[in-house]
Amino acid sequence: MSSEEGSRGGTGGTAAREHLANERTLLAWVRTGVSLISFGLVVERIGVQVGSEGSSGFFGIGLAVLGCLALIMGTAQFLRSRRGIATDNFVPAAAAYMVVVAGSLALAGVFIVYVLLNGS
Repeated sequence: MSSEEGSRGGTGGTAAREHLANERTLLAWVRTGVSLISFGLVVERIGVQVGSEGSSGFFGIGLAVLGCLALIMGTAQFLRSRRGIATDNFVPAAAAYMVVVAGSLALAGVFIVYVLLNGS
């Protein structure tokens, strides 16, 4: 079978590729969420060992909450996309990405201000 014949195989292959791409996107959200949660725990634990429990606890919990939010938003986006692909009515949305990006920027901004004010 030539590549030309394979590309005319019907819509079954296209739907399968779309579902597989949707699953890969979910796995990326899971990796991001677990990484943020893990990093948050590391920040909190290092703060306890160094003696800066208050601020590191705040930032560690903030990262962990952001990681949980990434997991929730990624799962919701996966389910919505799966439903859209199955009904052939897929409409991409950027809301999930914007929530995680806004949360990351807010947490980074607060951290930068904290370091500037307390880093003597």
